[in-house]
Amino acid sequence: MNMTLWLRWRFPFLFFLMGAVAIAFCSQPIRHYLFKSEVEKRLENIHKFYQERYLNVGHELQALIGELNFTCTPHDIALLRETIEQSTGIQLLELQTAEGHCSVYGNNVPLIKHFDNPVEVILHETVDFSYDIAPYHNHRLKVHYRLQEASLILITEPVQNVFTRSEVCSSCTAITFSRGGEEIQVYPMQGNEQYFPIASQPFGPNYAINVYATEQGIDYVTEHDLFLTQLLLFFMLLSVSLMIGLYRTPERTLKEMISFGLLKKEFVPFYQPIIDTRTDSMACCEVLIRWQRADGELISPNQFIPIAEHNGQIKLLTQYMLEQVIDQFQDEFFVNKGFYVSINVTPQQLEDDEFLHTTINLLKQRNVPAHRLAFEVTERIPFKNLAKAKSIIQQLTDFGISIKLDDAGTGYGGFSYLQNLPIDTLKIDKMFIDTIGTNDVKSNILDSIILFAKHAGLKVIAEGVETAEQVAYLHQRDIHLMQGFYFAKPMPFSEFRLYLQQDLQSSSS
Repeated sequence: MNMTLWLRWRFPFLFFLMGAVAIAFCSQPIRHYLFKSEVEKRLENIHKFYQERYLNVGHELQALIGELNFTCTPHDIALLRETIEQSTGIQLLELQTAEGHCSVYGNNVPLIKHFDNPVEVILHETVDFSYDIAPYHNHRLKVHYRLQEASLILITEPVQNVFTRSEVCSSCTAITFSRGGEEIQVYPMQGNEQYFPIASQPFGPNYAINVYATEQGIDYVTEHDLFLTQLLLFFMLLSVSLMIGLYRTPERTLKEMISFGLLKKEFVPFYQPIIDTRTDSMACCEVLIRWQRADGELISPNQFIPIAEHNGQIKLLTQYMLEQVIDQFQDEFFVNKGFYVSINVTPQQLEDDEFLHTTINLLKQRNVPAHRLAFEVTERIPFKNLAKAKSIIQQLTDFGISIKLDDAGTGYGGFSYLQNLPIDTLKIDKMFIDTIGTNDVKSNILDSIILFAKHAGLKVIAEGVETAEQVAYLHQRDIHLMQGFYFAKPMPFSEFRLYLQQDLQSSSS
């Protein structure tokens, strides 16, 4: 066999030597090619995910402008809230008039920081306003619409990076939106590093989304692939057919990586206790999904959950987490009668009859009491059918599963959800807890949320509690259920089981 290959694929020695030298000297262009190919695949995924959302923003704002009175009356505030609830691209919205300002949280409650270094463009020649665009913290965009009688300021959803933190070195990549000669840096270029343009994708009729990288970042990502590519290129000199059979550099999109992670069982549940500070004992815990790669690296849910929701893979992730949690706890569910676990779900899952029946059947099959489980509905994606969601949530609560509103005050439709859906608990987001003891204007929002919850008869859980000052502040306002690093960090089941046993012993004594 070896002789046959040699006779068939022999080439002049000089040709092979020249080819080998060329491959060795072309290592840097090969790195750039490999990196560019990977970025283009991922950029296409991000482009499809964000373009429709961002393009809809202009139409949504034009419709809003046509209905506003620009007086910050309850009518205007209601319109702002309705726009936030229905939009999939706007996260915050504020109206500024000559008489004052208002936002989705009420009159004279500014939410958005001062506008710096804007890029001014004209939205459309037939529309009597212009808008400024600038980057905003947490990789979002700030858009300032200037009208004759007032101004509208909005903050968009965060833009996802093309790589996870474990895949590329810090500050090695940058993402910008460009129009003409102006660029808005969403993931900004750092220091005096030299960045190379890698890939660009048209974004809407006027903009392009661009990815840049440093030489260090390109080398970091392509280090292992370069060796394989050069090896295959060397074999190509001997056999085109062998190259075709061996030259395979699987470049998986994030969707494919999630599927591979599920297959390899790389997703693991972490547990964070929720403490009743009146008794200093654990009332329940929240299940937080983590992606643990083969090298031990933990990937934050913020890196993959939005894509999993968009691709429909969140159903598989939630089902996998439910089975993992039930299998891990086994008899622990029956040790403490009041203890339960809380799992995050999306609005679309609470509109799905299949999710309802699968959950109920799973609990029945495993003989787990329904009150041991609670769902926290996130607001990252809005409900599409509130009537359907109300029906399914009611069936879940009738079965014994409680429903909580997670990250209250930061999503699309918290106000309408609490008014229309049978939700019994409100979880205050960490961004509001962080304002305790500061002059941040959102501290007023925190008190408003607490007051609203009390009037609505809702249970309240404070997330992200990290200091004794925050604990004392919440106590003064009769908030006793708390979750955060001040009490315990999220932990794998082996650690949480010991924590649970110690908590039970302390409660008994």
